[in-house]
Amino acid sequence: PLRVGDFVRVSGVEGTVENIGLRSTRIRTLDRTLVTIPNGKLADMQIETFAERDRIRLAAMLSLEYGTTAAQMREVVSGIEALLRAHPKIWPETVVVRFVAVAGSSLDVEVMAWFQTTLFDEFRDIRQEVLIGILEVVEKAGTSFAFPTRTVHLVGPGAAQTSR
Repeated sequence: PLRVGDFVRVSGVEGTVENIGLRSTRIRTLDRTLVTIPNGKLADMQIETFAERDRIRLAAMLSLEYGTTAAQMREVVSGIEALLRAHPKIWPETVVVRFVAVAGSSLDVEVMAWFQTTLFDEFRDIRQEVLIGILEVVEKAGTSFAFPTRTVHLVGPGAAQTSR
């Protein structure tokens, strides 16, 4: 299930297979440490290899501020979907952009799409391009991203004001 050069996840260890020997397999982690796993134990472990995937998924939850109107939400959702469907590296079969929750501090929009690449460096470049496009869609709609907030109501003598 492993080849030298594959990026893998083995029982919580993520990295690139560097060497497969008779007795053990060595994986170079993202922190540049070397993990050695005896092949006898490797046979009983869950192995996830990223080398065989045919595309890479983007999954994001966008949190918009509570002041976002229904019209702005429709514009954001349709604008992001149009942006994704127009991109030449997005797999067109499944693009998901949906308003999914009224959360504690935000209005949440789920975004999911698959990039037609197997190269992680190319995925990063495309993802950046798409995320900047999403920022532009949100700005154009006249709304913005939320950040955690809490409203405090002061009760008692001389505390008639509400603060945010």
